[in-house]
Amino acid sequence: AAVNLALTVGIFPYVLKLLQSSIDEYKHVLVGIWAKVLLFDSSCQADLVRDGALPHFIRHLHWGFPDAATVTSPNGSPAPPFSSEDAAEQRTMAAVILSSICADYPPGQKECFDKNLHGFCSSLLSSGEYL
Repeated sequence: AAVNLALTVGIFPYVLKLLQSSIDEYKHVLVGIWAKVLLFDSSCQADLVRDGALPHFIRHLHWGFPDAATVTSPNGSPAPPFSSEDAAEQRTMAAVILSSICADYPPGQKECFDKNLHGFCSSLLSSGEYL
Protein backbone atom coordinates (compact mmCIF):
# COMPACT_ATOMS: atom_id res chain seq x y z
CA ALA A 1 0.00 0.00 0.00
CA ALA A 2 2.82 2.41 0.85
CA VAL A 3 4.52 1.79 -2.48
CA ASN A 4 1.26 2.42 -4.31
CA LEU A 5 0.82 5.72 -2.45
CA ALA A 6 4.39 6.73 -3.25
CA LEU A 7 3.72 6.04 -6.92
CA THR A 8 0.53 8.10 -6.99
CA VAL A 9 1.92 11.01 -4.97
CA GLY A 10 5.04 11.28 -7.09
CA ILE A 11 7.67 10.90 -4.40
CA PHE A 12 10.37 9.58 -6.75
CA PRO A 13 12.16 12.88 -7.37
CA TYR A 14 12.62 13.32 -3.63
CA VAL A 15 13.84 9.75 -3.07
CA LEU A 16 16.28 10.16 -5.95
CA LYS A 17 17.63 13.40 -4.46
CA LEU A 18 18.17 11.66 -1.12
CA LEU A 19 19.94 8.80 -2.87
CA GLN A 20 22.28 11.24 -4.59
CA SER A 21 22.99 13.12 -1.36
CA SER A 22 26.49 13.06 0.10
CA ILE A 23 25.08 11.89 3.46
CA ASP A 24 25.23 8.09 3.66
CA GLU A 25 23.35 7.65 6.92
CA TYR A 26 19.99 6.75 5.36
CA LYS A 27 21.06 5.20 2.08
CA HIS A 28 20.44 1.70 3.41
CA VAL A 29 16.79 2.69 3.91
CA LEU A 30 16.62 4.10 0.38
CA VAL A 31 17.96 0.84 -1.04
CA GLY A 32 15.07 -0.95 0.67
CA ILE A 33 12.60 1.57 -0.72
CA TRP A 34 13.91 1.22 -4.28
CA ALA A 35 13.92 -2.58 -4.08
CA LYS A 36 10.24 -2.55 -3.10
CA VAL A 37 9.32 0.08 -5.68
CA LEU A 38 10.99 -1.85 -8.51
CA LEU A 39 9.32 -5.09 -7.44
CA PHE A 40 5.99 -3.25 -7.59
CA ASP A 41 6.65 -1.25 -10.78
CA SER A 42 9.72 -2.21 -12.81
CA SER A 43 9.15 0.69 -15.23
CA CYS A 44 10.87 2.90 -12.63
CA GLN A 45 14.14 1.40 -13.85
CA ALA A 46 14.18 4.15 -16.47
CA ASP A 47 14.15 6.84 -13.75
CA LEU A 48 17.13 5.28 -11.99
CA VAL A 49 19.13 4.96 -15.21
CA ARG A 50 18.25 8.46 -16.40
CA ASP A 51 19.18 10.04 -13.07
CA GLY A 52 22.48 8.20 -12.71
CA ALA A 53 21.65 6.21 -9.58
CA LEU A 54 23.39 2.98 -10.62
CA PRO A 55 26.81 3.71 -9.07
CA HIS A 56 25.18 3.92 -5.64
CA PHE A 57 23.64 0.46 -5.97
CA ILE A 58 26.86 -0.99 -7.37
CA ARG A 59 28.79 0.38 -4.36
CA HIS A 60 26.09 -0.99 -2.08
CA LEU A 61 26.96 -4.52 -3.21
CA HIS A 62 30.02 -4.12 -0.99
CA TRP A 63 27.99 -3.10 2.11
CA GLY A 64 29.34 -4.47 5.36
CA PHE A 65 32.70 -5.74 4.13
CA PRO A 66 35.81 -4.70 6.08
CA ASP A 67 37.28 -2.59 3.28
CA ALA A 68 33.95 -0.97 2.34
CA ALA A 69 33.71 2.79 2.80
CA THR A 70 32.79 3.82 6.32
CA VAL A 71 29.23 5.02 6.68
CA THR A 72 29.06 8.28 8.60
CA SER A 73 26.30 10.31 10.17
CA PRO A 74 25.69 13.96 9.18
CA ASN A 75 27.98 15.18 11.98
CA GLY A 76 30.85 13.00 10.71
CA SER A 77 30.75 10.38 13.44
CA PRO A 78 30.59 6.71 12.45
CA ALA A 79 27.09 5.37 11.98
CA PRO A 80 26.04 2.42 14.13
CA PRO A 81 27.40 -0.90 12.86
CA PHE A 82 25.10 -3.32 11.09
CA SER A 83 24.94 -7.03 11.76
CA SER A 84 26.22 -9.44 9.14
CA GLU A 85 22.59 -10.43 8.45
CA ASP A 86 21.66 -6.78 7.86
CA ALA A 87 24.66 -6.32 5.59
CA ALA A 88 23.75 -9.44 3.59
CA GLU A 89 20.18 -8.16 3.26
CA GLN A 90 21.46 -4.78 2.02
CA ARG A 91 23.67 -6.47 -0.61
CA THR A 92 20.76 -8.66 -1.67
CA MET A 93 18.46 -5.66 -2.13
CA ALA A 94 21.13 -3.87 -4.17
CA ALA A 95 21.47 -6.98 -6.37
CA VAL A 96 17.68 -7.12 -6.79
CA ILE A 97 17.64 -3.46 -7.87
CA LEU A 98 20.48 -3.94 -10.36
CA SER A 99 18.93 -7.09 -11.80
CA SER A 100 15.60 -5.30 -12.15
CA ILE A 101 17.32 -2.45 -13.98
CA CYS A 102 18.82 -4.98 -16.42
CA ALA A 103 15.68 -7.10 -16.87
CA ASP A 104 14.23 -6.57 -20.34
CA TYR A 105 15.61 -3.02 -20.44
CA PRO A 106 18.50 -2.55 -22.90
CA PRO A 107 19.37 0.99 -21.69
CA GLY A 108 19.72 -0.41 -18.16
CA GLN A 109 21.87 -3.27 -19.42
CA LYS A 110 24.09 -0.85 -21.30
CA GLU A 111 24.44 1.45 -18.30
CA CYS A 112 25.37 -1.48 -16.02
CA PHE A 113 27.94 -2.59 -18.58
CA ASP A 114 29.29 0.96 -18.92
CA LYS A 115 29.57 1.21 -15.12
CA ASN A 116 31.52 -2.09 -15.10
CA LEU A 117 28.97 -3.94 -12.94
CA HIS A 118 30.18 -7.25 -14.37
CA GLY A 119 33.79 -6.48 -13.42
CA PHE A 120 32.78 -5.38 -9.95
CA CYS A 121 30.76 -8.56 -9.37
CA SER A 122 33.58 -10.69 -10.71
CA SER A 123 36.13 -9.11 -8.38
CA LEU A 124 33.81 -9.48 -5.38
CA LEU A 125 33.13 -13.12 -6.11
CA SER A 126 36.78 -13.94 -6.67
CA SER A 127 37.86 -12.09 -3.50
CA GLY A 128 36.34 -14.69 -1.21
CA GLU A 129 34.38 -12.09 0.77
CA TYR A 130 31.10 -13.72 -0.24
CA LEU A 131 32.16 -17.12 1.09
